Amino acid sequence: MTIQIDEQSKENVKKILEGLDKETTIMFFEGENCQTCEDVKELVKMVEELSNGKLKVEYHNLNEDIAKKMGVDKAPAIVMDNIRYYGIPSGHEFGPFVEMIVFVSKGENLLKKETIEKIKKIDKPVRIQVFITPTCPYCPKAVIISHMFAIANKNITSDMVEAIEFPEVSQKYGVMAVPKIVINEKHSFEGAYPEDAFAEQVLKAVE
Repeated sequence: MTIQIDEQSKENVKKILEGLDKETTIMFFEGENCQTCEDVKELVKMVEELSNGKLKVEYHNLNEDIAKKMGVDKAPAIVMDNIRYYGIPSGHEFGPFVEMIVFVSKGENLLKKETIEKIKKIDKPVRIQVFITPTCPYCPKAVIISHMFAIANKNITSDMVEAIEFPEVSQKYGVMAVPKIVINEKHSFEGAYPEDAFAEQVLKAVE
């Protein structure tokens, strides 16, 4: 595995996953000619092993029907319900990724109550793509807020997309700086907005 996790980080992962109070399942999808799929597969295997039996990983291929059914359109992908990680959640993204497993399992939300109420009112499908790089210190905040929107409202799908791993996708959306957020293909903005401003952008996109 090209991602090196030291012993202290492994202990931190164990401690975070102790917060799982029930058996939790996440999905991993790999695809053809995928240069980083093996790295991500090893990463999720390691996290699974560090969970003391609380986390289970289902392994799938992108050409399976379940990928199409769930709208998983590229690999590698880690899927937790309506939250997806496309690419390696490494660097600044790794810790928040492990924490997100616990949040999704428990349905816990870090957003303010008034933000959650706004997001809950959305009654049509919304796809939020957050383009990141592992070295970006501001990107985890944008990813966490987007994922919390998805926890608050099942109409929302939240994708973390590692911009360097998917250059064609990044080019399609004109990603020149990160974090870049694309909502429903058309509406976009750059930067780690506070949650209330981020929520306003989502509401504006679905008007």
